[in-house]
Amino acid sequence: MFARRDTKNVNAKFIKFVKENKAIAVFILLAAGFFLFSYADAGKVGDIKKRVRNVFAPRPFSLSPAAAKVRGSIFYSPMETAIVSGPVQNGRVESARIEFVLDGWQQIPFEKTNRFEVWLIGFDANWKDASSRVVYDLPPGVKTYTLLARAKNDAGEYDSTPVVRIFATNTSPYFGQIKINGVSYRGDFNRPHYEKISLQNSSLDLPVNVTGWKILTKRFNFSFQIPRAAGLLNPRGADNSDAIVLARGHTVDIFVGKVSPVGANFRENSCVSYLSDSFEGYDAVSGYGSCVGLDSGSYNRFSVECRSFIRGLNACRNPNLLYYQFINEPSCRNFIFENFNYQSCVNRAKGKSDFYSGRWKVYLGRGEEILDDLNDTVYLYDSQGLLVDSYNY
Repeated sequence: MFARRDTKNVNAKFIKFVKENKAIAVFILLAAGFFLFSYADAGKVGDIKKRVRNVFAPRPFSLSPAAAKVRGSIFYSPMETAIVSGPVQNGRVESARIEFVLDGWQQIPFEKTNRFEVWLIGFDANWKDASSRVVYDLPPGVKTYTLLARAKNDAGEYDSTPVVRIFATNTSPYFGQIKINGVSYRGDFNRPHYEKISLQNSSLDLPVNVTGWKILTKRFNFSFQIPRAAGLLNPRGADNSDAIVLARGHTVDIFVGKVSPVGANFRENSCVSYLSDSFEGYDAVSGYGSCVGLDSGSYNRFSVECRSFIRGLNACRNPNLLYYQFINEPSCRNFIFENFNYQSCVNRAKGKSDFYSGRWKVYLGRGEEILDDLNDTVYLYDSQGLLVDSYNY
């Protein structure tokens, strides 16, 4: 009862204080309420702030639920691969040197890579490491290949769905071995005979018959077949009946606008320099080696002067006899004219192992140019229409 009376007295005093000091009382009540509210809800507010931070704080996509969902997909691959350049899908390539450029990246997080693995089915035995540039030197011939390429990262992950490219090479078995080893294109409308295309067997040990092969020029789109020639030139009855066969290191020069000075395409031999006066400088015959000499017993009957002259004729050249020379010894003059010419040289030397040269000459006799004077591409195709070589200038 005493406690209640004391409580009433305190309340009465507080009420009296409030009535007398309303402003101060209001301030005290507001302050007490704010304190009680802040204290009671401090834990809730801190928890809310913590949750807000967790929701809006930046985090790597690779750790997010969305990334986990992507990784769990059956279509997901950690790496991706693309072919930037190279033979097109199902394309045919007239070259044995094939080049691809690859691009690759890691998906989560996104990051470029220049590490790849490739497998050229039909050439490689298995996967092999590669960079973004992949070059293959393939064997000549007609063959279909399939390239598989996949990007990979430092962690050893690779594209689980490799990019695929199917293509075929379409080259001759002689590709890169019979070559266009020179082109002379400095002709003009009035002088097409200055144009020349040269071929060479650069590496094949077996002789190759190039007769019937086609040469095509790109800009004028002019083509012709390599004709036949005379294996053994006979100026008295020239005919082009032999195939042009190139052994290793042998060449054929094809003169576009020029007509043959000896009436035929031909293979050079050790006696052909007897005919050198018929050829211009750019078409000069080689005239290699020495001519087969005569047995001294065949001209012992002549004078010392005649025998000395004959003994000095060791080159395959027409004798330079002056009109009055040996005029008093006509048999000597006749012997020289009969035995020192192209045909007699051939009769003596054609059985020798070094009689034939490795150089053929072909004359098209065309009246117009076939080569551009600035830049052009010349193609060589074999008898099956497959590319053997190309030449750019």
